[in-house]
Amino acid sequence: MPTLSSERGTIEIVPVVKGLVSESPKVGILLDGGYDAAAASLGPEDISAIGARSELGEAEISDADAVYGHFLSSFGKIGSPSPVYCALVDLCAEKGIPLIPADMDDAEYTEAYCRNISLLETLKERSLIRSAAKGGLDLSSPEAFAKDFENSFRRIRGFNALAHERADRMAGKLYEALDRRKRIAAFIEIETADDIARILMESYGMRQM
Repeated sequence: MPTLSSERGTIEIVPVVKGLVSESPKVGILLDGGYDAAAASLGPEDISAIGARSELGEAEISDADAVYGHFLSSFGKIGSPSPVYCALVDLCAEKGIPLIPADMDDAEYTEAYCRNISLLETLKERSLIRSAAKGGLDLSSPEAFAKDFENSFRRIRGFNALAHERADRMAGKLYEALDRRKRIAAFIEIETADDIARILMESYGMRQM
């Protein structure tokens, strides 16, 4: 759990494995006090949907998410929306803790997807999902699995570019938030957490404590 600091403030990155129920207790660090805000690798629409999930019902699951969930379930109970983010949204609403949506909104993501990923690469993605469904992923731990699953997509150039664009966006949003919040707990999907920490240090001059 890297803690990054600068004269503007402190960002504590909390890596999480999306989908795994056992990750939910990680949000309890917010109860220790001392945080001005929480943040998550979610867009604003995601946070709104999670907050209203009892009214909206079950969301449609993509083929990639179905394969991810199938293998993730070998580590314990899973849920959708991601239980750790459900716990985070609920806790922030209950305690009045500001929750920063660090990721792109839906329009930004659609624009970035279309800009980075070609039709051919979309076809490659479908082939990759079929291949992943057959196994061969790193199942030594949930963290290793989540990273390996993500890295399999990043072997496609456009998806790798999109992943880095998202990480750049989230790092910038977190750094900007230090204008108003001096200590932030950022709950970031583990496959992206290292990228964001690196960008905050290399591009924004933050230091690891």
